[in-house]
Amino acid sequence: MKKEKANTTEQQEILAPTSLSDKELKDARMLINIFILAWKNYGLYPEDHVNTIKSFERLVTEFGNFFTTHADLRLTVEKNRLLYESEIIHEVSQDGSSEDIITLLYRDGVKWIEFQKGLPLEEIASFFRIVFKYRLLAEENEGDIVTALMDEELEFIDFKAIDIFWQDLLLIDVSKLPPPAPQPGEVDNKNETDHSRQGEGADRNNIYARSIADPSYNNAQLKLTHADYETLQQMVREEESWDITEDLFEVLLIILKSQSEQEKFVTVMGFISEVAVEAIELDKFDLLVKLFQSLHKLFPLKKSTKQDWKSLLIDRFFKDLSRPEIFQLISEKLLNLQTSEVEKLKALDQVLHYFSPEVIPFLLPVIIQGSSHEIQQMISEVIVRLSRRDIGPLEKIAEKQGPEMGNKLLVILSRLQGDRVNKILFKMCDHSSDVVRRNAIKELVSRDPEYARKLFSLIDDPRKEIRICILTAFGKHKSGALESRLLNYLQENAAKKDSEHILACYEALGRCGSNNIVPFMRDILLRRGWNNFMGSGKLFFRGCAAIALAWLDTPEAKDVLMKASKSRFRVIRKAFDKTKSIRAVAGENTND
Repeated sequence: MKKEKANTTEQQEILAPTSLSDKELKDARMLINIFILAWKNYGLYPEDHVNTIKSFERLVTEFGNFFTTHADLRLTVEKNRLLYESEIIHEVSQDGSSEDIITLLYRDGVKWIEFQKGLPLEEIASFFRIVFKYRLLAEENEGDIVTALMDEELEFIDFKAIDIFWQDLLLIDVSKLPPPAPQPGEVDNKNETDHSRQGEGADRNNIYARSIADPSYNNAQLKLTHADYETLQQMVREEESWDITEDLFEVLLIILKSQSEQEKFVTVMGFISEVAVEAIELDKFDLLVKLFQSLHKLFPLKKSTKQDWKSLLIDRFFKDLSRPEIFQLISEKLLNLQTSEVEKLKALDQVLHYFSPEVIPFLLPVIIQGSSHEIQQMISEVIVRLSRRDIGPLEKIAEKQGPEMGNKLLVILSRLQGDRVNKILFKMCDHSSDVVRRNAIKELVSRDPEYARKLFSLIDDPRKEIRICILTAFGKHKSGALESRLLNYLQENAAKKDSEHILACYEALGRCGSNNIVPFMRDILLRRGWNNFMGSGKLFFRGCAAIALAWLDTPEAKDVLMKASKSRFRVIRKAFDKTKSIRAVAGENTND
């Protein structure tokens, strides 16, 4: 992606005569018509709407067709039109919307844009999403199309943008300032004054530049009026309250941009680093955001070039700024911030995204130590984004954290993916807090039901709450592996564990099992012998088997329960009666 400095007047270029064939020009026009139509659909429908998806798919197909016979498509962006070489291939109608994509690209300084062979649907969607996001020039929209496209680093869409940074400085035209009013006695009348100004233009400035020590001035002329005094006081107040930080940033950036020697570049970056730290100390986060955005805009990440050392030095600047003492200072600022300080919160939110993930340990305490819900939510968002860049800091925190920290950490981990995140969650299943352990178990099983099998040992956890939690997790999904392990567990432990736990195991087995468990349950429920399976002929075990079959709720299971309901043995019928509430729930689900 390339940028150039803009002239103060709109730059005009003489385009070379076209070398396009009639077919290439026709194909380009057709492609751009489809491109404009896709943009209009994007404005009318959500991104996941069928019409939007179809228009994107058609556009990708047309780009593919174009690239089979032609080279990359580079288009010049002018105020109300697109050019392919010197040929106009699209014009914005006079009554066209200000949100026409060509108008928006021109507005934000895009000079040309190039679509390259291999362009995928994802990059087209990203391109449209960025332009649509910044279509309105509103205060709440931080950034612009060009900056967002640079940050996106699209591989198959290149562009050149005019850098308007140099046009933002206000210049004072001293020649247009009015001269001071003439004092009485300096000229006799207006006509003589006019004549004097016309005939003595060269000497006129000398009159107004006389020293106050000139003897021709008298004390009365030098005396301040009340209005003069008020004006002077106001000037003093403005001078005393003048904040030079923003001006200093601008000057340093201008100097930095012009440096071609690495040593001088490093020196200027050193000054910028000092001013950045001062801005943090003074809570000037809005200025810091502008600085960081400007640095990224001036020195974006790009392919290997001679100027790579500049980007490396900018990267080093952000790493140097990510020192523990700076992080601690930011943490203190966050703890003192009030929800009402909306603008400062927004600015600080943006600033934090530029820092290293090493700031994460300093942000987590802010979530715990009494911050408002809004601030907690903002910091959580920042931690999630930083952790996606590097999960390492969260891994270190997970090794040592109390119950409250554990719960906050789980909220953040639930929004992250990957094996390293899952590894942290497994470790949290051994946390000192039962609440944290239960939440970690639930999160893992919701990610992958097979994780329940890896947590099977928790079925014998000394804490009742954990045993209930893991058995509930077992019953969330059908699993042949869990079915087999639970059957083996019951055969080995049914007579050794407390009845409440065994009943929960049968219930979990019915929920996660298949018809493979029907013969086992039928034998326990209907067998006439009373001393089999370690006393399984007792009402308790028959009831457990009946409950497992009721939760299984298959035709085969229902058939066994039907036989139990009509048994001539009272103990079997009583076991069947224990399924009444379960069968009611199953019936309701069937009716639904």
